[in-house]
Amino acid sequence: MFASALVASAVFLALTWVLAVFAVTARTGVPMRTIWAQDVSGVAANLIGLAPLAWLMAQIFQLPNGVGWWATPLFVVPLFTTRLAYARYVETRELFEQTIEALAKAVDARDKYTRNHSSRVSFIAEAMSRVMRISEQKIEKIRWAGLLHDVGKIGIRDNILLKEGPLDRGERILMNQHPTIGAEIVAPATQLAEEAPLIRAHHEWFNGSGYPDGVEALDIPLGARILTIADAYEAMTSSRPYRKTPLTHEQAVDQLEKFTGIQFDPQIVPILVNLDRGILDRPPDRADELPTMLHQPDPRDMPMEPARPALASEDVS
Repeated sequence: MFASALVASAVFLALTWVLAVFAVTARTGVPMRTIWAQDVSGVAANLIGLAPLAWLMAQIFQLPNGVGWWATPLFVVPLFTTRLAYARYVETRELFEQTIEALAKAVDARDKYTRNHSSRVSFIAEAMSRVMRISEQKIEKIRWAGLLHDVGKIGIRDNILLKEGPLDRGERILMNQHPTIGAEIVAPATQLAEEAPLIRAHHEWFNGSGYPDGVEALDIPLGARILTIADAYEAMTSSRPYRKTPLTHEQAVDQLEKFTGIQFDPQIVPILVNLDRGILDRPPDRADELPTMLHQPDPRDMPMEPARPALASEDVS
């Protein structure tokens, strides 16, 4: 009897989980695979808590003379409540991400040269992360950090942020504070605790000559090393106050390879270099299509470029 109850509990948990994910997909349009991967831990805890209910259902259904089937309506309310609570949970997550996107757009809107910059960086970083087979939970953190990587520019004066031409030493010192300011802005938000270090470190250099902390190599968080490359590529292929004509894809790739091992992680640069141009040129409004767009080759099979010291010919910060 105990074995049958255990099996019934497992079946109950599995069916409830699948039905809940399906219901949320139907209501919100979020792909089932994304919901399943991103919310597995929260859902598991919720459903494990329902195990006693599943056990009780199994016991009641085994009562003689079909009595158990008459008790079925008693379980409708808790099951429906579970499904509804999960749907509300996912909707809240969506609202949270929409708020992040709105904040990123507000930051980018301060400068006519950086409109959609944050969403582009986030999109490219997510594509790179998927090729690298990073877990869905970490991809989400990288995507959010990409959207908010420049939020610290809220604390930079317009005469510095929008200056056409090179910054002087004092202005550069102030501009270089934006990763620190950004990390301090998001740190109090519990849901963004893991994004704060990525935002702080997205201008660190692989050789340790970046800012604000001068950390190097693997001491830089993986997500920040990905964002550094995505940020540099997007900046180089867009207009800037200091460079009205964007670099071509080929010119930007040449700069990335030139600074491999200096500014950029030599293990990650080839990930972007080998991304399909259709992804790099795609507007970042359908990031949910990335898993099907990517061929996702194994990064270990990609050719690696040796580090080549060189002087900077473009400002890619």
